[in-house]
Amino acid sequence: MSEARRARLQTLLRERCFLRGSFRLAGGGTSAVYFDCKRVTLDPEGLALTADLLLDAVEELRAAGTEIAAVGGPSIGADPIAAGMALRSWERGRPLPSFLIRSAPKDHGTTRLLENEPPPGSAVLIVEDVVTSGRSVREAIARVEAAGLRVAAVGCIVDREQGGREALAGYRLVALFRRSELET
Repeated sequence: MSEARRARLQTLLRERCFLRGSFRLAGGGTSAVYFDCKRVTLDPEGLALTADLLLDAVEELRAAGTEIAAVGGPSIGADPIAAGMALRSWERGRPLPSFLIRSAPKDHGTTRLLENEPPPGSAVLIVEDVVTSGRSVREAIARVEAAGLRVAAVGCIVDREQGGREALAGYRLVALFRRSELET
């Protein structure tokens, strides 16, 4: 993992995404700190850094014998990450397709829950911008496993260090940063 790229992403996260105030979290709790990572994943530089660092992690996993055939995660947080990783993987000459996981099946057209679904049995990386309690990732894992996919690992930009890692026990969690590394 490139330390220069990681340091630059850490700076962007601190400057753009680390917010203080009173925030309601997806899990229902409240927090005086919020990580709005979409401010980085929807920015050209931020997305490139995020995708590159997560792809570096994928390469480390592959080198250790972990198969990963595709990347996806819960919409909306994971959508730019998965797409960015697919693009950057193509540029690296090691294509890694991406897929999207809806919170509910479409009520029209194909009525799919997964878009661009990998073949059954494929090993996948589930990505998310922030892992707090792990609830949304667990729901995404349940959806992909019900579709016959195998979860090889979970990747995120920020682990809030609030029980998500423990809730995902049994799955390898690769976090680019822990909350404690971003607080100033």
